[in-house]
Amino acid sequence: MVNYKIENERRDAVVREDEIYDWLTAKDNAATVAYGDHPFEFVRKLTRQVELFLHFANGCGNDGTPNVPMANLKRLAGGAFSLHFVLLLAASGLPKPAFDHFVTQLENFLFYYIFTKSPTKELEKAFSLWADELRSIVAEADEPARQRRLNTFLAERFQAGMTEKEAELGDALKRYTLHSMQKYRTHYLLSKLTQHVDAAYRGLKATGSLDDYRGIEIEHILPDTPEDDLRKTFAVASPGVDYETYKNRLGNLTLLEKPINIVASNDFFQAKKPLYQKSGYYLTRSITQLADVGVNSSITRINAKLAAFAVWDAKTIDQRQQLLIELVRDIWKVVPQAGA
Repeated sequence: MVNYKIENERRDAVVREDEIYDWLTAKDNAATVAYGDHPFEFVRKLTRQVELFLHFANGCGNDGTPNVPMANLKRLAGGAFSLHFVLLLAASGLPKPAFDHFVTQLENFLFYYIFTKSPTKELEKAFSLWADELRSIVAEADEPARQRRLNTFLAERFQAGMTEKEAELGDALKRYTLHSMQKYRTHYLLSKLTQHVDAAYRGLKATGSLDDYRGIEIEHILPDTPEDDLRKTFAVASPGVDYETYKNRLGNLTLLEKPINIVASNDFFQAKKPLYQKSGYYLTRSITQLADVGVNSSITRINAKLAAFAVWDAKTIDQRQQLLIELVRDIWKVVPQAGA
């Protein structure tokens, strides 16, 4: 599917696992692949594809070296999702800067599909057809023309698909809890949100590896295992609201360094506030206090998208959930390759 245009009776452009040898031995396909006339070229091509697949699976780029965009994509996709390799392999012949940019946009696109729990069947046919387009783009000899064509692909394929999923994603995130998806994906989500805010706080335009957030614990602001008096206090402040539901909502979660998290433990919000201020992550510090620095600075600009809270109840958690959803829209979006 990566290397050849697929035509079959189903007209879905897909070759399934149990159909591979039938497809290869069909007369027209055998002539196209040309393994009979040029067997060693066929084997070399196959070997190169395997090498690239292993590079990508290990978080490396198309040059075989460790790669931040690919590592971030791997954190989103995990080990079970593999359909995106069709596009990665088809685009692997792009120059490294263009390929790295493509990988980042693919991550943004897949975020919408994975976090809406869309069936992979929706993408299977599309990815096979898109691989045909990417091969043509890679083969484009004129570099400016190739960049323009790649940006057109990103807009018409990735951005268009994300636009179709936008309302569905918003609904999914409004209902999102710690158990909505695998824990590693919730950690990925919180890491990207935290990284984005940290970068904006420091006035940085580009974000890098998520390694700085590896191993950082997910903190329940409303405690996971509260004492009875805290549970009663919440019930008074938020009548008719289920504590167990709200403690796991996205708006109640943040990243917090383990030593601070151990101290914060299951305490009341008022007791946790000074501890949050010790965090190295501004998204966590901003829960209780926004930094007051300058006018129209990078800090004031990100502050406009954040909020500090004096109390912590169901209404507050809902407000922060919506705040994080707005940040999601700022982070996961398709950007054209510069210079095209």
